[in-house]
Amino acid sequence: MATNSTNIDGPFKGEFAKTLAEGTERLRHKGIWAIFVNLSLPDSRGLATFDKLSAAIPGVPTLVICGAEDEDIALEALRHGAKDYLLEGHLDSYSFDRAIRNMVERQTVEEALFTEKEHARVTLNSIGDAVLSTDIEGKVTYLNVVAERMTGWTRGEASGKPLEEVLKSSMAAHDKPVQIL
Repeated sequence: MATNSTNIDGPFKGEFAKTLAEGTERLRHKGIWAIFVNLSLPDSRGLATFDKLSAAIPGVPTLVICGAEDEDIALEALRHGAKDYLLEGHLDSYSFDRAIRNMVERQTVEEALFTEKEHARVTLNSIGDAVLSTDIEGKVTYLNVVAERMTGWTRGEASGKPLEEVLKSSMAAHDKPVQIL
């Protein structure tokens, strides 16, 4: 069953599936912007429903719908990557429209953040100096390509390692002091 609705934010077309299997099959064959999934389907229940859907169609923003008694499961789904949740007893056109607007806003912010991170990565990889960054605990979070060559560590290998460990081999190999800012 498909429905169309128009509100002040624009037209939306919704398709409904009664089972997780039917929904994932449809989603594999169509471009889709967002998924609204009930965690109580005939062929799947609870957090497993969200996890199976996310694995089958990764990267699509998903809103979870569940009963008030399952709000703890909805909160866990947020930790697994859901964008929002609605409780069945509080489901009305206002809350549904609000949830859609929130998802659109989050998607826009996430895309802008990705673009900014990509620009920063390109810039840092284009300069001739080694650049490393750490978290507040002094664990490496980033190395540019010059830092990778200088330390002998790849970004993936160094990620999460103490800065001293990553720089230790570099200092010994170059026999020069390394300035840490």
